[in-house]
Amino acid sequence: MGAWGHQNFENDSAMDFVGEFIESPSLDVINEALSVVIEAGAEEEYIEVDEASAALAAAEIVAAALGQAATDVPEELPASIQKIGLTVDDKMLKKARKAVKQVLRESELQELWQEGGEPNEWQQVQEGLLKRLGQV
Repeated sequence: MGAWGHQNFENDSAMDFVGEFIESPSLDVINEALSVVIEAGAEEEYIEVDEASAALAAAEIVAAALGQAATDVPEELPASIQKIGLTVDDKMLKKARKAVKQVLRESELQELWQEGGEPNEWQQVQEGLLKRLGQV
């Protein structure tokens, strides 16, 4: 049985992404996860749960690099962020915010939470992520 929870690090898809980042930490891995969601949204393509979960995890990595880590950040993640000396510029920050908003607006992940009858807690987590990314 797979892991599934309201927090962004409580599902298998996100943890697969985190595992990939920890094994080969790079800015490219983060940018790719965010870009996939943003581009799909711009082209009105369906954003599948794995893509959405990876983008949220990537946005969480950006927040962590800003010193605004989630309370449930995997313990190996800060060392990987530090290893590449990840600094967040305005472009990356805007990209992370845009990806989170796209997942919230229209994605398979958003639909699953709507169907599951408990969308409010998940949505609050995403709104908290946007706040940690400096979005008021």
